[in-house]
Amino acid sequence: MRMNRTLAYGLACLHYLGQHNGGSWNQVAEISRFQGLPAPYCNKVLQALVHAGFVESQKGKGCRLRRELDKISVWELMEAFTFNGAPAAEREQIPGKLYKKLREEVNHWLVGLTVQDVVDMSAEEEKKDARGREYGGAAED
Repeated sequence: MRMNRTLAYGLACLHYLGQHNGGSWNQVAEISRFQGLPAPYCNKVLQALVHAGFVESQKGKGCRLRRELDKISVWELMEAFTFNGAPAAEREQIPGKLYKKLREEVNHWLVGLTVQDVVDMSAEEEKKDARGREYGGAAED
């Protein structure tokens, strides 16, 4: 499955807020600088996260998590960035049936996987990579 850039940045923004949240507000400029994103694009991503109910924002204060990362399913995040906005099928035509089936299957595959799980898996992978570099990594021919 190909992940679109907006979904990837949404995940990264959630990760940043999870690391720097603690109930405090985070400025969009700081989040965008950390992510290496133009501030307007970062703001667009964060607004999608607000619309999905994962983040709250207040003018002049910034953004913060509304829900902890272990309470946000990967399916919900994907839904916020990929499936929402798709036209609702008025009749059960082939594209509508296929789309409905795709949503059902993706939801089934991702049930129980949270954003925090992805963050933890990524951190574990980084540790393995660091250990590999520490011990010389794979031998080259």
